[in-house]
Amino acid sequence: MKKISYVFVLLLGVTLMQSCVKDPIVDTQEGVAPKLPPQETFVMPFNGFESADTTKLSGGRRGPRNVPTYFNWFYSVSNVVVWNTVVGLNMVIPIASFGEAFNHDPVYQGNGIWLWSYSYTLDGKTYEAELTGAIINESETKWDMNIAQVGGFSKVHWYSGIIANDGSKAQWTVNHQPNNPRPYLSIDFTRGASEDEGTLRYTNIIPGDQGNGDYIEFSVEEGGPYNRTYQVFDASKSNLLQIEWHEPNKNGRVKNPHQFEDDNWRCWNENFADTDC
Repeated sequence: MKKISYVFVLLLGVTLMQSCVKDPIVDTQEGVAPKLPPQETFVMPFNGFESADTTKLSGGRRGPRNVPTYFNWFYSVSNVVVWNTVVGLNMVIPIASFGEAFNHDPVYQGNGIWLWSYSYTLDGKTYEAELTGAIINESETKWDMNIAQVGGFSKVHWYSGIIANDGSKAQWTVNHQPNNPRPYLSIDFTRGASEDEGTLRYTNIIPGDQGNGDYIEFSVEEGGPYNRTYQVFDASKSNLLQIEWHEPNKNGRVKNPHQFEDDNWRCWNENFADTDC
């Protein structure tokens, strides 16, 4: 089996946001601009699943005697890859636009509204972005992003969100198809007991789509034998695929009642090989 590299386009957002060089809080005579929401409220990470060398691995359930198989890990990765490749293709532009905001200062518009206005280049195309942060109260800010492509589509209301100012909760609604925008994805974030813990869920909200209601959820909870989790829900089958693993040890387990016809866990070890749970 040849080497497969699972490099998700969503990781582009992480790179862009981590390259920020300016302080996102601007103090002016009008007051203090709202802080741009943390990247973890918007971008799902794939640490441990973004790249894998499968040159010597077999996805088969059975192999020759004394030869390890890697079905459980391979099956888990494949499901995450499929779901997030589809999502990622529609999230490149909004993630890039959001990441670029950190490199610009806002301008006060009055009535508690601040505007980040800028252009950026992605894959050889130029986009013009307008991100507004409207202060609702001391606890929450409403964010709206409008994007236009120079020489392409006109201004599109691409996403909006209501975010807790302390970064503890966030709810975004993302549109897609810029020439005919319609609801695409709901993004829900809740911070955990510490700054490093939390849960991020992407839900399909496309009207009339056969996958409407499907979701993938990523969570981090330290302290147990597995500290990373994906849950992939198929609404049409009312079936929940669960994947748990330990970062950085890499061992994990998977459960899928529809696939395995039972409610048992299937495990893999630190070398990704199938093992008893």
